[in-house]
Amino acid sequence: MPDGARLGGRLWLPEIDEPLPAILEYIPYRKDDYSALRDSTTIAHFATQGYACIRVDMRGSGSSDGVLVDEYSDQEVDDGVAVIEWISQQNWCNGKVATLGISWGGITGLQLAQRQPEALKTVIALGASEFRYYDDAGYYMGCMVGQTIGWAAIMFGYNTRPPDPYLSDNWREIWLQRLNEAPHYLELWLEHQREDSYWLNNTVGNDYDAIKIPVYAVSGHADCWPNTVPRLLENLKVPKRGLQGAWCHRYPHLGIPGPTVDFLSDATRWFDHWLKDKDTGILDEAAYQVYIQASVKPHSFYETRPGRWVGEANWPSSQVNNQKFFLSKLGLVLEKTADQKIEISSPQTVGFACGEYMPWFSFGPGDELPDDQQLEDEGSIVFDTPTLNSKLEILGNAVVDIRVSCDRPQALVAARICDVWPGGSSTLISRGILNLSQRESKLNPSSLIPGKQYEVSVKLNHVGYVVPAGHRLRLSLSTSYWPMAWPSPEKTRLTIDSNACCLYLPLRSVDAIDAKLTEFGSTKTGEPISITQLREVEQKRSLNKDDKTGLSKLEIYADNGKIRFDQSGMEMASVNLQRYSILEDDPLSATAEYEWDWEYSRKNWNIKTKTLTKVSCDRDYFYLDAESLAWESGELVFSKEWHKRYKRDHF
Repeated sequence: MPDGARLGGRLWLPEIDEPLPAILEYIPYRKDDYSALRDSTTIAHFATQGYACIRVDMRGSGSSDGVLVDEYSDQEVDDGVAVIEWISQQNWCNGKVATLGISWGGITGLQLAQRQPEALKTVIALGASEFRYYDDAGYYMGCMVGQTIGWAAIMFGYNTRPPDPYLSDNWREIWLQRLNEAPHYLELWLEHQREDSYWLNNTVGNDYDAIKIPVYAVSGHADCWPNTVPRLLENLKVPKRGLQGAWCHRYPHLGIPGPTVDFLSDATRWFDHWLKDKDTGILDEAAYQVYIQASVKPHSFYETRPGRWVGEANWPSSQVNNQKFFLSKLGLVLEKTADQKIEISSPQTVGFACGEYMPWFSFGPGDELPDDQQLEDEGSIVFDTPTLNSKLEILGNAVVDIRVSCDRPQALVAARICDVWPGGSSTLISRGILNLSQRESKLNPSSLIPGKQYEVSVKLNHVGYVVPAGHRLRLSLSTSYWPMAWPSPEKTRLTIDSNACCLYLPLRSVDAIDAKLTEFGSTKTGEPISITQLREVEQKRSLNKDDKTGLSKLEIYADNGKIRFDQSGMEMASVNLQRYSILEDDPLSATAEYEWDWEYSRKNWNIKTKTLTKVSCDRDYFYLDAESLAWESGELVFSKEWHKRYKRDHF
C-alpha cells in the first residue's frame, strides 16, 4: 500500500505466458482459511477461463497488516483503489481489471467503481446493498435489528483472529494490536442512530451517476437485500444486467434454496464481453432475469423452490402494474368501504417466526427461513382477499399506505403479505417495517403526537411469487416484530383509519412477453481445495417459553465443526450461540446475546478467542456489555470488557 502496509493476496494464473485481464475479489474474510474453500470453488475457476484471479484480504483481516476499524471506511476504499493499480502494473496483467464479490465484496466493488480507477472496467456485485444505513448492517428498514446487532457481534469475533504465522513474521504483534485496538462496531452504530454523515459516507446510492462502467447485479428473493438489483437497474446509466433467483445470501452456483444456475459460465461471458472484447451475445438477453417462485407450504428450509424464470427487457417494466386493494374489516377488497377504525396492539413475541435477517447456510442446511406465519398472524391484524378465482403473479415491491394514529410517541409497524393455503397454512411472501418516527426523515426523526393521524407508506421487499387460484392473499400488520426489529420503549396501540388505507400489489401481466432468457447449462463449481473434517457440524434451534416467568427465548446454537486444510496444515474450528428473549407484554425485557469461539492451530501453535456481546435496554438507553478473551497455547493473553450505554434516539 502507499503507506507501506502489506495486504495479503492469493493469486491463480492460467498456464498462459502472456499478460491477461484480472479479476479481483477484495473482502475481509481470510483467504487462507475461512473463505478458502469457497474461493477455490468460485473466483479460482476463472483462471481456467484465461483470467488472472486474485483474492485480497482487506487491511486488518487475515494475513494482511493492520486493524479493521470499521466497514466501508475511506481507508478500505483507498486500499482497494491501490490494489487495482498494483494489479494493473504486474507483468501478468494486461491493464484491465474487474471486481467480483458477494455481500461486503459486492458493495466494495460498487464503491470502487465510483472512484473510477482507470484499470477497472466492470463489476459483478452479488448480494450487495447500496444503502449503508437502511439496508446494511446498521438499521435495516429503519429499525435496530436484533440479528443486525448480531452482525456486529460476528465481526467482533472475526476481528480478533490472528494472521497465519506461516505468512506473517510479526503475526503476534499484529494479533495483539487487533485485540487491543479493534472496536466493537456497535460502539459506532449506537453512536449514530440517525442516517447522518457517518452512514452516508461511501453510500453508493447517493451518487449512482459516479459509476461509469458496466455492472452485473445479482441477488435472491431469500437474501436480506433483495431490492438492490432492481434499484441498480432503475438508476444506473451504464450497460447493466440483473439476475435474481430464489436463493439466499449465496453465490448462484451455490444457491440455497435452489434452483442453482451455472453462474460461473454466465459470469465468464460477461467478463469476456467487457475484458476480452468478445461478442458473447450476453447483452442480447433479458436485462433482468428473475425467478418467479411458485406457491409452497411454509418451511424454515428448502433445498429448492419450484417456479420459472422470466425475462424483462427493462426495469421498471411496463408489463408490471399495481393492483389496488382497500383495507376494511371485510379484508382486502377492490372497492372502498365505509370508514372503519381498526386497532392493533401486538404481543412482543410477534416476529419469532421471521427467520434469519441474513440466511446464508454458511455451514450447511439449517432452519434459517421464515416458518409458518399463522402464529405471527394471530398477534397481528389481518386483511384477506376472498378465495382467488385466478392467480396473482407478483413481481416488484408491494406498498401499504395507511392512515394511522398511536397512543405513544414511539412506535413501529410491520407489514407482511402471505400466501394462505386452503388448510390455513400461511407462507411469507414479503415484508416491510417502518419506524414511525422516521416517517418523514431518517436524518431528522420526530416523535408521534399521541392521537394525531399520520399518513405513511410501508414499502415491502422486492419479490417474485405466484399466489394460485384457490388460495387467499393476506396482508398482516403488527406493532412488533422481534427480533427483526427492536421493540418500541412502550407497548403501543395503533388505530388505523381504513378509509385511507390501501395495498398496492405489483402484478405481472398474464400476457407478458419474456425477453430472451439465458440458457443456463448444468451448474458447475470450481475444484474445491482438499480438507479433512475433524469434527462434524451440529446446529440446534429452539423457541421456548418459561411457564413461571413468561419469558420467551429463541436460542440458535451452531457448532460449525473443525477442519484441517490439507495443503497448509491449518486447523480451524468455531462455535457460536445467539439468544433472543422477551416478555409478551414488556418491550423493555428485550435482550440479545451472542457468543463466538474461534480456534486455530498447526502443530505446536494454538490460538483461541472468545467474544461475548449482550444488548439490553430500558426506556431511555440501550446497554452494550461485551467481553473479548484470547488464549495462546492454553494461556490467557488478553481480556477486555465493554460496559456502555447509549441514549435511545427515536428507537
